[in-house]
Amino acid sequence: MQQNLVRISRIFLAVMFLFSGISKLLSMPFFDGMVAELFLGSAYYDNPSGMFYTQILSRVLIAVELTLGVAILVDKWVKKLTLPALFGTLLLFTIHLFYEGITSDKGFVEGNCGCFGDVLPMNNLESIIKNIVAMVAAVFIYVKLKSEDKIAVWSSPVVIGLVTLLTLLLGVKKYQSAEVTPLEPTIVVNQDSLLSINVEQTSRDSNVAVDTLLHEDKSKVKAPDKVVTDVPKKISIVQRLEQMGELSDGSQMNLGKGTVMVSLFSMTCGHCQDSYRDLCELSARATLPKMYLINYGKALEQQYFFNQAGNCRHPYIRTEDYTKFNRLLEGKGFPRIIVFQDGKIVQDWNIDSYNLDVFKSHFSIEDDVRNAEDGLNLKKKDDSFDEFEKNPWD
Repeated sequence: MQQNLVRISRIFLAVMFLFSGISKLLSMPFFDGMVAELFLGSAYYDNPSGMFYTQILSRVLIAVELTLGVAILVDKWVKKLTLPALFGTLLLFTIHLFYEGITSDKGFVEGNCGCFGDVLPMNNLESIIKNIVAMVAAVFIYVKLKSEDKIAVWSSPVVIGLVTLLTLLLGVKKYQSAEVTPLEPTIVVNQDSLLSINVEQTSRDSNVAVDTLLHEDKSKVKAPDKVVTDVPKKISIVQRLEQMGELSDGSQMNLGKGTVMVSLFSMTCGHCQDSYRDLCELSARATLPKMYLINYGKALEQQYFFNQAGNCRHPYIRTEDYTKFNRLLEGKGFPRIIVFQDGKIVQDWNIDSYNLDVFKSHFSIEDDVRNAEDGLNLKKKDDSFDEFEKNPWD
């Protein structure tokens, strides 16, 4: 019985470390960003030389995890080398998680610790409990392991192969979904915004008049007694978003007038996929503000991202530059959904604060009271795509 418990504990540690390493490989940009933020600070994307070395460190950490996951299944040097190294790694990560939980605004129960990348998000508390259980298992093996307690030769490749396969299967995507046709988005403009627009127009007209006067006769214009300059130290999120370039429909992002919503999605993130699907279903039966998307990922990932939401798509900009995408996140987790009113942020949700009920409450959207058998009564949308975005699996 004791011999079987030792073997089960070894397999448990092997599965945990292998799964952790492979999960990080599946979400390398995410893990790179977490390591860089830890060592370089929240503005790590402005430190290209530091980013080079943190990327090397993140890959070393993954290699260590995979090596330990395999080594615990090998009978040689288990007590002398593998278990001390494994226990030390777990202890180091646990100390880091305690420190992060105490010093971070997110605390112990919010956010993603990154232990399993974005394949299986876990908060700091969950990860600490996981590490403590693993350390207890490591101590149990160290105390109870005897020279004759050997794992069958065939178990190592079987465990490694199964864990690898099951982890990779988490990334398999379904390329079929129902069609969703959102209503045309409307811009809600209240009296305050109209007043703001009138003031801006008056100011603009005044500047034109002064400029005309300067060209006619500079001697007639008296220089101001004091020139006040207000140069922001940091580029605002509005400026960063509007500088992203042309949207998919050929328009430019304009956040300065009316109510506009910008959603930032990492397209392989399950939370982002669920959130966009919710937004599309809501837009099919309710009036939402004009919405723009900033999508991080590759073209084929974007094809799936829209497909899983019923081929609903709003004007978007896709980027494969994780540094640029992180600047827009401003240290917040994705998905990030920002509501602007005349260029000012009136609501800012992220992975820790967004949920469907809160969103519906903000926009006064009532629950759908139709019968379940009626479904969403979704309309068929023209499913024509440009050649670049055709689904290669069709």
